[in-house]
Amino acid sequence: MLAKFQTDRKAIEESWGKGRSGEMLLADQTRLVDEYISECYRKVQEKFGATGVALVALGGYGRGELYPYSDIDLMVLYAPRLKKNVGEIADMILYPLWDTKIEVGHGVRTVKESIKHADEEYFFRVALLDARLLCGDRDLFAELQTLYRRKFVDGRRKSFVEQMKERRAERRTRYGQHSYLLEPHIKEGRGGMRDIQAMFWTAQVAFGLTSLDDIEGAGLLVSEEKQQFSEAFEMLVRLRMRLHYMSGRKNDQLFFEQQADMAEAFGYAEDGAILAVEAFMRDLYCCLESVALVTDLFFDQIDESLGLGGGRLGVQDKVIEKGIEIRRGTIQLTATGQEIERKPHILIRVFLAMARTGLPLHFRTRKTISLSVHLITDKVRVSPRLNKAFICVLLEAKDVFAVLEVMLETGMLPVCIPEFSPVVSLAQHDLYHIYTVDRHSLQTVVELRAVVAEQPTVVDNVDELKVLYLAALLHDIGKGSGHDHSEEGARVIVGVGRRLGLSEEECQDLSFLVLYHLFIPENALRRDLNDVAFIQRCAEVVGTVSRLAMLYLLSVADSRATGPSAWSDWKASLMQEMYFKILASIEYSLEEEPVVGLQQQVDDGVEWLREQVQNLLADQPLPFNDEILPSDYLLSFAPETVIEHVQLYHEHYRMLRQKSFMKAYEDDGEWKLLLMSTDRPGLLAKICGVLALHNLAVGKAQIFTWEDGTIVDVVTVRPLDVLTF
Repeated sequence: MLAKFQTDRKAIEESWGKGRSGEMLLADQTRLVDEYISECYRKVQEKFGATGVALVALGGYGRGELYPYSDIDLMVLYAPRLKKNVGEIADMILYPLWDTKIEVGHGVRTVKESIKHADEEYFFRVALLDARLLCGDRDLFAELQTLYRRKFVDGRRKSFVEQMKERRAERRTRYGQHSYLLEPHIKEGRGGMRDIQAMFWTAQVAFGLTSLDDIEGAGLLVSEEKQQFSEAFEMLVRLRMRLHYMSGRKNDQLFFEQQADMAEAFGYAEDGAILAVEAFMRDLYCCLESVALVTDLFFDQIDESLGLGGGRLGVQDKVIEKGIEIRRGTIQLTATGQEIERKPHILIRVFLAMARTGLPLHFRTRKTISLSVHLITDKVRVSPRLNKAFICVLLEAKDVFAVLEVMLETGMLPVCIPEFSPVVSLAQHDLYHIYTVDRHSLQTVVELRAVVAEQPTVVDNVDELKVLYLAALLHDIGKGSGHDHSEEGARVIVGVGRRLGLSEEECQDLSFLVLYHLFIPENALRRDLNDVAFIQRCAEVVGTVSRLAMLYLLSVADSRATGPSAWSDWKASLMQEMYFKILASIEYSLEEEPVVGLQQQVDDGVEWLREQVQNLLADQPLPFNDEILPSDYLLSFAPETVIEHVQLYHEHYRMLRQKSFMKAYEDDGEWKLLLMSTDRPGLLAKICGVLALHNLAVGKAQIFTWEDGTIVDVVTVRPLDVLTF
């Protein structure tokens, strides 16, 4: 029996790659275990008779959705008269199951004990919704179901839904509010299997609906949503099964290192524009998002049907404009279908109302918009009514991410800006970007809001904020094209700017920002910012103070929105230093009659610093040639600090030829480390590695090499457990 089980199990695994649907694979897996348990039960029946014991499948196994390495939830339900024998009965079932290496979550209970346990344990109470009789006493199982429904289902719709929503919120807090995470959890994450189950459980308890067809028939799904949901479910089932096979164990999270292999298993291939794994992840994110949207809207409808609220309480109903109203704390599109066809720009006006009030859209309004976005034609896109409202959303929204997210989910954003469509759900297969391109773009706008608030003096130099915010939203639209995304985006965005009503000068500024949006981050960390010639070339590239201010603000927002690994205090300080040095160069070049060249000013400053160091050295009996001190080093420290470094250099000269010297300073709650040694390949990497091993992160760093090969580095460090981004 065991050998046949293993053979049949292997055959199911092999059939995964032969085109069998996810539903069929689940049925095969479930039936295999059902037959094995039934065979075990025959021996129980032979010894103890046909009544008094029922084997009950619970949870996913009860639903007939058993995955290859998932544990099976099995309950041995028995009549009190068999209490003395129930231990032996359970062993006769469980021992053969354990031989198969299947993990078994089991319980041995009477009907009364089952009801009591359901009252105390939420997850068991929900698992009983999917209870299925495998074999045994039907009357005993029917008694359990009757008592269960009487106590936990009938007349308890509201309390069940409220509890389900609480658990759902807790799960999303734990596993992530987004379906586009770098390593999505297929079972517990947003848009995953648990969201699907929560919808079906709630439909069953609230309205007695047990299938997707029932839910559609009740008007809780439209046919398009049902189709998207079914396709997404199919992919998620096959993916989760493959994850189990690939891992050789229960694993419901798609880790980064598995994604390329998974793409290959699903038959994805490179198309010259994006990697196969990126195409696969894009489709996966679309599936997760489809499930998330369908289930979110389902629960909104349930709330309204059961009178559980929704929207913002205490908000007065009012007409915002003809066809758009606030009702029960939500924004509602009250225009008729004919009115929307005559004035399709009203669809964007709904989002402007959401932006200005901070209120959510009603679920029916969201569905209406999704079904009406085809009305935004090329003619409508150039309408000042649409474009002005779109820009106002960016500039005025109280919660700009919430508004843009709903615009994205309803299809309104890619319809208004068709050039945005190629990056929707587009994944970037690296550990650097934690969001898909579209969500990263939205997050960049959010971060820009914060940066603008933090740096008002920089913002004062910006001529037109709408150009900056459009650049933040659209800076990555060139991705997925197969070309350099900055160049492609800069080319495409000129047409977007013209369509949105920007002047030719503003369109050129917009194109510049997209073309050079990586200019400051890449150069600030790689180039010598004390190189005057380099700074002057940067100033020539940027050209104006307004462009520089916009480029800097966009660079900070973009880096923050990329993820924690793309932002640090060190990077922030270097980017800020680069901004101010380019600013000084641009402002200097704008002076009508510069008296002394910028390079000459720098040289004079270095000479003055050398004189100060020489004067201080005159009081020290130290033979030292100050010519070995480079200019950038002298410009970075006070003369007194330079003298301290020189003294340490002499005191530890012999050691520095072979080892490294370190001295720690406490400075305003942080620690600074002075590191001195002789330069050699890989030294900086070793230093950073040692710091990391001691749970220290580098916040800022000043790194210099004297002319004789002595390195002098001053780094600010802090413990990783208190590091914030």
